[in-house]
Amino acid sequence: MKSLSKKSKKVIEKSMKEFMQRNSLVELTKVGARMMIQIALEEELRAFLGRDYYERRSAGQAGSRAGSKLRTVKIGCGDIELKMPKVRDAGGPFHSELLPPCVSRHERPFYKEGKESR
Repeated sequence: MKSLSKKSKKVIEKSMKEFMQRNSLVELTKVGARMMIQIALEEELRAFLGRDYYERRSAGQAGSRAGSKLRTVKIGCGDIELKMPKVRDAGGPFHSELLPPCVSRHERPFYKEGKESR
């Protein structure tokens, strides 16, 4: 099992500071949801690029991080803003499987079909 990327660890640290300042259950839920989805996006990008945050490209590796853009996603307890990572020079666009483009609300749970346990 791989450990979390450096970027994911930064997301956790920032979210935990924010988490400690909240007192409403709804706000805590939003912070937790944002943290989990942001980490999943960062790990998905790490797999797409084949390297960690601030790691240099090796010969033949394409693509690099190009910042992020804000995106609002609707969840059960309200809206949350995520930083969607951007990529350049990758030979094609990076589209998250978790949050595809133009989808702002998930009608299905965050798990892959066929992995349901009942």
